[in-house]
Amino acid sequence: MKKNRIALLTLAAALLVATTVVATLLITDSSGEASIGRAAVRNGDLGLPPLKDGEILAANEWPDACTLIDQEDVKAILPDAEDIQQEQRRVYAPSIKDFAADRSWKESDSAESGRCDYDMRLPGERYRATHVWIRVDAVASPELIAGYYKAVAPGADIKGNGADLCAINGLSDGSWTCRTGALMFTVGGQTTTTFDGQSDAAPFVWRDKVAPQFVTTVTEKVT
Repeated sequence: MKKNRIALLTLAAALLVATTVVATLLITDSSGEASIGRAAVRNGDLGLPPLKDGEILAANEWPDACTLIDQEDVKAILPDAEDIQQEQRRVYAPSIKDFAADRSWKESDSAESGRCDYDMRLPGERYRATHVWIRVDAVASPELIAGYYKAVAPGADIKGNGADLCAINGLSDGSWTCRTGALMFTVGGQTTTTFDGQSDAAPFVWRDKVAPQFVTTVTEKVT
């Protein structure tokens, strides 16, 4: 019985590997590798209002996430990107505690463009298999943002890329949650391509090399 179970587990693992290989072959070819650029230089052009002493900016007044990372920014970091498609998404802002206290919907509870998604095709991809996204998590006075970040952001704190602090959301997740001044945000994404000069698998290159450039893009616009 034990041997049969081991055999079944081995077969299941082999099938999983085979399925992954087939799926990768269906969406990629061997026509090239993608290069990684650098975040475009910005001069604090986001224009957030000054917030102090525990002030909170209502979600319907949040900046458009598609201005935090726009198509020009995507091309600067992923210069080989083609067929870029942009989509704005609504973000619902209240915490679960706020929702429990008052379940009625308010205009100030949601940001119509609180998240922005980009789909594109990189070298080696047969269709738009690369995905980049940015989400606004909160806008408030810097000290309130710092406390909120400490309470809800997962992972170890990382300094750099222009942010006050960032956390990687899991070892294999390509998303970073960061705070800078009055803004808390998350950037993420994924790809199936291989990157020029990089030996690591795509998810790890994305997490360690690509995502930090998008963090810098946002912080350049805030500071």
